[in-house]
Amino acid sequence: MKLIIFAALVAFAAARPQFEEEAIPVFVIREESDPIEGANFRHEFEADNGLSQSMVGSADENGAQVMTGSYSFPLPDGTIATFNWVADALGFRVESPLLPVSVVAEHPVPAHAQEQIDFSNAQQAAGLVW
Repeated sequence: MKLIIFAALVAFAAARPQFEEEAIPVFVIREESDPIEGANFRHEFEADNGLSQSMVGSADENGAQVMTGSYSFPLPDGTIATFNWVADALGFRVESPLLPVSVVAEHPVPAHAQEQIDFSNAQQAAGLVW
């Protein structure tokens, strides 16, 4: 039991921050928003350290919530990283030149897998919804 307590204390001591840095205060230099009306809203935020965020919400033709926005922050080399995003019925998608791009498949889709994909597409085209 003493060994377990000693090991826990050693792990706790090793996990503490090794270098204590002085906290730098961050000030909000701009924040704007429109009141929420149903699915519609707008919010923008900017801090003095280069952080910024904006988002807009609305409803699509079916009444579902749709949100779009962007956020930016400074990188260590001084450039600004910007990410644009959309959240809607198709899910959450982010676009930025900083994000990795998927590789092109080296091998073709196997025939049995393509048959299943075609079957599923035909069912969706016929109006079948899961």
